[in-house]
Amino acid sequence: MKPPLIDLSRYASDHATWLKHRNEVRAGIRRHLGHLPTIPETIQSEVLWRQNHTLGVVEKLRIDNGTETGMPAWYAAPKNVVEPGPAVLWCHWHGGEYEVGKDELFENRHTPESPVQCFLEMGMSVLCVDTFGFGERHGAGAETCEDFEQEGEHSLFKFFLWQGSTLWGRILWDDRTAFRYLQQRREVDAKRIAAAGMSMGATRTQWLMAFEEELVAGVAIACMVRYRDLVQARALNLHGMYFFVPGLMEYCDLESILALAAPRPLLCMNGMEDGLSPLPGIRTTEKEVSRIYELYNKAEAFRSELIQGVGHGCSDAMWQSMKDWVSRWLSKKINPTAFRQTPHHPGSTCRGPGQRSGWRR
Repeated sequence: MKPPLIDLSRYASDHATWLKHRNEVRAGIRRHLGHLPTIPETIQSEVLWRQNHTLGVVEKLRIDNGTETGMPAWYAAPKNVVEPGPAVLWCHWHGGEYEVGKDELFENRHTPESPVQCFLEMGMSVLCVDTFGFGERHGAGAETCEDFEQEGEHSLFKFFLWQGSTLWGRILWDDRTAFRYLQQRREVDAKRIAAAGMSMGATRTQWLMAFEEELVAGVAIACMVRYRDLVQARALNLHGMYFFVPGLMEYCDLESILALAAPRPLLCMNGMEDGLSPLPGIRTTEKEVSRIYELYNKAEAFRSELIQGVGHGCSDAMWQSMKDWVSRWLSKKINPTAFRQTPHHPGSTCRGPGQRSGWRR
């Protein structure tokens, strides 16, 4: 494999050089995603129903994204909101669980507690949308050709490829639309929104941080995949078709995407026994991205935690780290010149999903 076109050691040899090339790197990544729709300035939506939750109010939504199905979504806000507060865009995972999608928000099968319970208890609003091929969009819409499960994912990939687009690009653009919608909510302080997710949701979070400058912070659990190391590990079959963008590996690798999040806070956590994120790739990415944050004198704003004894899952300690990170950066409007160091949390036994043949994010 020849090295990628984007060499961070050259494009970011110092702070001034990185600032000069940063937008160029992002634009190049954007081109590889293919033709994508324009994100409107105002996001339209429909509230299908509203119901009280133990800790707040839950709405079922349909967010307009220009498709016939729209984006089905769950939104939850704490009770008795008197002024705009912090919010989290929770990006659901893959796991081959095409029927679940946004309903992951209410589950604790793969996380120690349900995300909705977690964030409402923290006094934060939360939004989770069905991405292409998942939840209410599973087998729905012309793009899927009414195919289900993995066949539906492959049909989506082919459909968008024929249109000069990419499935991953469309997933990301939906997530960007969801973020813009969250900024519009009256209960939400648009300057205190974080993105977080596990597995496929972690990758969605990393890319959102690269493209959306107004996201305050991100947490990526159980996914830190450097492309060349995935090839070296002979592990391409462990990731779904959605993950692959034509020509991207020749242009850049994961460290370039994560570098675009700097200097905003980004926490990445992975189990050391997770075959979906090869360890050598994590080590390389840690080193390269840490150097970029150091150019901003914001080394403490990037953290990568590796937890012993954990596979492709989320341990109690990882979940606590996520909560602490989100709370730290969303608890008040951030002065970007005053980041402080937060201690690491110890690892623990995984309570997430176990390894199995053909496991997909």
